Amino acid sequence: MTTSAQKHQAELATLSSVLFLSLDEAHFFNNINKFFMDHMNCDKVQAYKLLENGQAILMSENGQIVDGQIVLEKGVGAVGYIARTKKGYFSNSVERDPVFTREAGLGVKAELCLPISVDGVVIGSIHCQVTKAQREFSREDMTFGVAVMNDIKAPIQNMKMYLAAKNMNETLLRTIELKEKELQESRSGLKLQDTYKISERDIIGRSQSMKDLLALVDRISDKDISAFIMGEAATGKEMIARRIHCRSTRRDRAFVSVDCSTLNERQLDIELFGDDSKVGMLEAANFGTLFINSVERMPVAIQNKLMQYATAKMGIKAGSQSFFKSDVRLISASTKDLMDLVRDGSFREDLYFALSTIVLKAPALRERKEDIEVLANFFLNQGKAKDAQKSFSPSAIKALTEYTWSGNVRELQNVVERAYILAEGTIIEKLHLDQNIQNAEVQPVVEKVVAVKPVEFIPVTLEELERNHIMSTLENLGGNKTKTAKVLGITVKTLYNKLHSYGIEFDKEA
Repeated sequence: MTTSAQKHQAELATLSSVLFLSLDEAHFFNNINKFFMDHMNCDKVQAYKLLENGQAILMSENGQIVDGQIVLEKGVGAVGYIARTKKGYFSNSVERDPVFTREAGLGVKAELCLPISVDGVVIGSIHCQVTKAQREFSREDMTFGVAVMNDIKAPIQNMKMYLAAKNMNETLLRTIELKEKELQESRSGLKLQDTYKISERDIIGRSQSMKDLLALVDRISDKDISAFIMGEAATGKEMIARRIHCRSTRRDRAFVSVDCSTLNERQLDIELFGDDSKVGMLEAANFGTLFINSVERMPVAIQNKLMQYATAKMGIKAGSQSFFKSDVRLISASTKDLMDLVRDGSFREDLYFALSTIVLKAPALRERKEDIEVLANFFLNQGKAKDAQKSFSPSAIKALTEYTWSGNVRELQNVVERAYILAEGTIIEKLHLDQNIQNAEVQPVVEKVVAVKPVEFIPVTLEELERNHIMSTLENLGGNKTKTAKVLGITVKTLYNKLHSYGIEFDKEA
């Protein structure tokens, strides 16, 4: 045996002894990491521990124990591949290898990874990475790595048994804690899973605009698609979101809401995605619904994270690299037309489309005057005993109906509650209403007579009609073919084909 081989065997024996002497898992993975850092001639070495739920936690990097803040979800990156196949793997073209999708984004050019396993059970993995040097891994490198793992099988077996016992003990402790918590909750009459459950509230309205809106809401409730609700303040946007949730297949799950206008960027990040000490709303609402109000106030950085979640149903906790997965239906609302914000660049276009599979328009109170009397009577006697109920005089109803409600339903409710207090008898008169309503002047409606010219008939073929409509839509959307195709209900390819048939050539959009 050569001197080099003897030295290698001595180093392996030392490693095996060190691993046997300690059941500290952090030092266990770090010592394996150090060995490969010294012998593999690479820029970076990482060691991950595989958890029982399939997640992986970074234990060591470049021979240094790390704080365990980086947690990868089950199946993510090369760690997920190793856990699934239980075999080693290497690639010298990481940027083109689907196994290393995550690693390519971190600047890794070549990587060799090996399972830390025994008896078919993987407890972790080692990842040797090249980020700077012109170094390529070879079959000999893989053979070397496999041989090292075979030589330290005994301490790996030892660590496997330790981790199994530790996991069993932790599971038992969690079960005891859960039972104790359930016992405390049962004594207080509270069930944890019911914390975010809601019941449907009646939406009051007999106007045609409200009937049309609620009919559309009921049609899309069980379709499990995103919805964007646009409307002025206090037009019932959250009530509409609650109705969608309560009439969907998610009705028995959580409904949570967040208002982007009340939180700064850091607070909103934690509220939506959580951090290492708090569960975010996207996790709390798993299999349920998240209502995002004032979505137009969402900072760009949070828009980016929400778009990533909407695409992959996977989020990143605030201030860390920890991932979580959940399945949440997104309903958003705004007092503004988000397309205006998309045009001025303050809102991501792809996020707008992700949030607005269906767009719902909540009408202002002045657009549904037929509902004012019904709403006023509802607010007047809401929660009142029968002998304490009051009613409006015809003059009061007329004043309420003719007033322009800039504050919508919330303003109407405040006016009615104030009138109830001011009226000493059982009848609410006009004089009991807010001074602004009493003084409001009704603008007479002046009908403007317009001479109607007979429409001259011009014969047009369907093909010409279609061309005119397509070109008009394209012009109104500033030449944007993607938006034009979406509005017309056709694919972008079909739009280009039609433009080509008209003899019009465009450079295709990126």
